Amino acid sequence: MKKLFEHIVLEYSDDNLFLDQLFTTLYLYSRNIYEVNNDLIKSYLLPQTNKLVLELLAQMDSELSTKKLIELFEIAIPKNEKQTNGAIYTPSFIKKYIIDNTFNRFSEKLDSILIADISCGCGAFLYSAAKKLKLETGKPYKEIFPQLYGLDISGNSVQRAKILLSILAITEGEDQNSYEFNIFQGNSLDYNWFKVKKIYENNGFDLVVGNPPYVRAKNLDPKSKEIIKSLKVGSSGNIDLYIPFFEIGINILNENGILGYITVNSFFKSVNARGLRNYLSEKRYSIDIINFGNEQIFENRLTYTCLFFVDKAIVGNISYARATSNDIKNKECIDFSILQYDDLNHHRGWLLSNSVTVSNINKIENTGSTLDELYIIKNGIATLSNDIFIFKPIREDNDYYYFFKDKAERQVEKLICKDIIKPNVLKSEDDIDPAMEKIIFPYLKTKEVLQLLEEDFFNKEYPFAFKYLSDYKTQLNERDKGNGKYKEWFAFGRTQALADSGLKLLFPYMAKRPHFVFTNNAEMLIYCGYAIFSKSERELLILKKILESDVFDYYIRNTSKPYSSNYYSYAKNYVKHFGVCELSSSEEDELLSLDCTEKINAFILNKYQITI
Repeated sequence: MKKLFEHIVLEYSDDNLFLDQLFTTLYLYSRNIYEVNNDLIKSYLLPQTNKLVLELLAQMDSELSTKKLIELFEIAIPKNEKQTNGAIYTPSFIKKYIIDNTFNRFSEKLDSILIADISCGCGAFLYSAAKKLKLETGKPYKEIFPQLYGLDISGNSVQRAKILLSILAITEGEDQNSYEFNIFQGNSLDYNWFKVKKIYENNGFDLVVGNPPYVRAKNLDPKSKEIIKSLKVGSSGNIDLYIPFFEIGINILNENGILGYITVNSFFKSVNARGLRNYLSEKRYSIDIINFGNEQIFENRLTYTCLFFVDKAIVGNISYARATSNDIKNKECIDFSILQYDDLNHHRGWLLSNSVTVSNINKIENTGSTLDELYIIKNGIATLSNDIFIFKPIREDNDYYYFFKDKAERQVEKLICKDIIKPNVLKSEDDIDPAMEKIIFPYLKTKEVLQLLEEDFFNKEYPFAFKYLSDYKTQLNERDKGNGKYKEWFAFGRTQALADSGLKLLFPYMAKRPHFVFTNNAEMLIYCGYAIFSKSERELLILKKILESDVFDYYIRNTSKPYSSNYYSYAKNYVKHFGVCELSSSEEDELLSLDCTEKINAFILNKYQITI
């Protein structure tokens, strides 16, 4: 049935009204509810004789569940809204956990509690909150709905939220002509909730819950970017849309309010969340964080998430725990570590872990000098058209390299080419030769200055390379969406790393285990990866053993950004603060002489004086 429904959504993707009618009809008809008093739902019921309705009901072996209805509403959100508004389905067990854990703090006030979801989507959190209020208070839904407030930028989602709540009441025997809803269309970034009399009189909401929209900064409209810059959390460059929802959510709570979100966990360490970390540390509210690490909570969405709770009434600390989705589903007891705001580095990122790990990481970072104090760490080149500039020769002669491109054999002059390699594919020095590629390098070094070739000179001196690149001139001009400002059409997209040379250790953007590959090919360029430069081969070989040790692996696993399949980021910001232990000459000789991994790890663990 899932594929069938997905096919229907695809077929009627331009007709949101019909999809809403179809799903509402199937939900009620599958429960043998064919007539209702509610005016809103009446307007969404298709005739019982509708051919598609009859076909789908015949194929359904049970009633359409509420969970499935919410999923269908979410699936039906237009693709453009998913990208610009960050709409995504939240698993029901997550909603239940957030609602249960926030409601527990309001046992004496549930009759009058005001609840908001300021990115409500199709109303899934409001639905869960309504059911919880019903269970705890026994009040009719006509009295519960006015306690719930929703806001979404999509008018389609606002309407679906009203449908969802209406059929909740109807299916539980509370069918009436109309209900009072406080669900509005608007932009949460500048919506003034205090203009609503009831919220103003309550000094804000008692409870804010939800799943803030995750939209990358590059997909935000100019107005939203300007609003975000005016917020306290907006001081850290390109801010993704989920970040301001922390500040906005907290600001619209009253002095005893509670906030409960599921959100991406990148704010622990990301550069663009420095403003958020500073904001939270200044407020010093009591915060609970349950981190799912690299577990994928959202189906078909590559995001890394956490649960985030704020108690605005308490000035306190951060309670942190790692957990799995099964821990939440099975209601396992979660063991929290207590972290003080003063012990966290708000600029570099929060190290959230247990006290032993925090102590170990502090020891590592304060051992010797940091990696970026001792060495130059550089990213690779960026042509913005690697498939054109970079190639793997199939053969060569004295003057030319030959390779295939677009089913045709090409040739380019050797003198305009350089060696280049992708550190992301390397695990040892043995991988270098098989992975080596060539790059057409239209630059000339004169008096220690690197200059782009003049077009006429390029054409005259390297006619085959010029002719080859000319075949792709249109594609090269389309880099940066056609807005690139290049000195010539054949220039690289960025000027970074063009003049980098020297002995180096190569390492990838991400890996399961640390791999640092030494090369003495001083002029070889890199792309898709990093390099650590030094004039001393001995220094780099010693450093290689330190960085491939269990100590560095432990450091990365506890300070870096996790990815799926147990991969971790090795970006410069995550490796540069690693402390490199000082070694005497005899210790250097001893370490270089060790070939056994266990002995190397034992040696390095002893230098850092930690147990892992």
